[in-house]
Amino acid sequence: MTDVFACLAGLALIAFGVYRRAALHDRRHDPALCQAHRFAFCLGTALLVLAPAGALAVERAVGVPGLPMLLGDVLRMLAVCCLGLLTDRPVRRQGTVAALVLLLLPALFTAAHLHHLAGRLFVDDGDRPALAAYDAVLVLYPAWQLTALCRTVGRRARRAGAGAQRTGLCLLTAATAAGLVWTAWGLDDVRLALFTGRHTEGDDAVSVALGLLCTVLVTAGGSAAAWPALSHWWWCRRTYRALGPLWFALHRAFPETALPAGRGTLGGLVPHRLRFALYRRVIEIHDGLLLLRPRLRPAVPGDDAAHAAAAQIAAALRAPAPTSAPATGLPPGSLPLDAASGTDVAASQLAAVSRAFARLGNGRSAEDEAYVTI
Repeated sequence: MTDVFACLAGLALIAFGVYRRAALHDRRHDPALCQAHRFAFCLGTALLVLAPAGALAVERAVGVPGLPMLLGDVLRMLAVCCLGLLTDRPVRRQGTVAALVLLLLPALFTAAHLHHLAGRLFVDDGDRPALAAYDAVLVLYPAWQLTALCRTVGRRARRAGAGAQRTGLCLLTAATAAGLVWTAWGLDDVRLALFTGRHTEGDDAVSVALGLLCTVLVTAGGSAAAWPALSHWWWCRRTYRALGPLWFALHRAFPETALPAGRGTLGGLVPHRLRFALYRRVIEIHDGLLLLRPRLRPAVPGDDAAHAAAAQIAAALRAPAPTSAPATGLPPGSLPLDAASGTDVAASQLAAVSRAFARLGNGRSAEDEAYVTI
């Protein structure tokens, strides 16, 4: 189970880091996001390397006891270094400390002379201080960076206005706090090194659980800016489907208002195509309602606007077409709907009418499925 959690967390972070890094070619992105996504990539790779199964495979391939541990720890320190660049500390001091840490880890690892004993990593009694110092570096450096990052991100979250940016910063602050707890858990490795000379190979269940928590929080915080667009995409999709009954009924009565389109497989998942299809459907419904105006009758008093409009449309569609030419210049208040101030508002009103229209038993037939506008 530990392997599964480690691999899932690592793969999620790597995918997130690679995807967002590819999107950063657009110069409009905040440069700080680049460091956050590099952190995700380095940390995800470290989790895969430090997973017990992965560590054992690497160690068998190279034949050096504890080498996967060193590789994974170096990757974690690189991830922490990326986070450090998000703080208010001088970049030169950040680079100097990171270089010292990355040089100190291999030196202490070599001085510890790790070897396997009964399937675990051990050192001789005289090498325990070197191993304890190695583990202490893994705790002190991330704690130093994460403390500064937690203050920096928390201060920016308090200054940010309400919205997706503040939500993302709050989630990243929580991820930093979880990272501090994750780092503090490494003090147990220092204790083991000093008193037993033993070192855990890979992360234990608690470390993996904390890493998974950091994965969720970092991914959620880093992608918070995309939540409004995702919410609008989901609204467009639901509204487009809700408009179906009304659009199909008007299209059957007035085929000239829309042209049959080929069935698409992935078009409904592409945001710009979905928005275009939604706005096109709204316009085509309005065109159909304009042609239907000569048949409309007054709304029944007391009904809500959507139900009254749906009843009017249903009755007009059943009524025979007028023999005389339709009058022009009819007022726009033929249906009990408010004048929409935007396309989204108009789509919402028409979607409510379409749902009421469907509840009246005016659903679409099987042959209507041939007309898809996405």
